[in-house]
Amino acid sequence: MIQSLRTVHRRIFVALALVLPAFLLLGLGARRPRLNLGTHATNAVDTGNTVRESSTLWQKHSIQSKFYSKPDRPLDTYVVLVPAEELNEPELLLYWTTNAPQGNILPGEAQIVGAFTTSKTFLLPVNWKGAGYLVLFSPIHQTVFDTARVEKLQ
Repeated sequence: MIQSLRTVHRRIFVALALVLPAFLLLGLGARRPRLNLGTHATNAVDTGNTVRESSTLWQKHSIQSKFYSKPDRPLDTYVVLVPAEELNEPELLLYWTTNAPQGNILPGEAQIVGAFTTSKTFLLPVNWKGAGYLVLFSPIHQTVFDTARVEKLQ
C-alpha cells in the first residue's frame, strides 16, 4: 500500500514540476506592460485654452496643476496634475468636493474624478460651480493624502 501511494505522489510531483512553470510563464505573458513616467505625458492635451496654472495649490506636496478647456467643449474643464517628485502612495484616487475635508475624512458629497496617474488628464464634474477642493485620497490607508483649494476659474 505504501509503495502505490509513493508512486502516485512521485507522478503528481513530476506533473506539478511541468505544469507550474507553464502557469508562471503564462501569467507573466498575460500581465499588462509596466509604463514609465514618460509614457503618461502623452495623455496631456496641448491643444486647449489654459484657464489657470499653479504649483502652489496643494497643501502638502508640490504638484503642478494645469486647468484648461478644449475649443470644441468650452463648458468642460480639464486638469492635469504633475508632481515635482514621485508620490510614494499606492493607488491614489482624485476626488472633487465643495467642502473641505475634515482631517483624514473624505466628505460624503465628494465625487470621484478618477485614479490618479501623473500627467493624466482629468475631466472635472459638470456641476462643480467653479470653487471647491481637489482631494487625493488613499483608499488603502483610508486617509486624505493631500488637498488643493480651487477658486472659480472662469
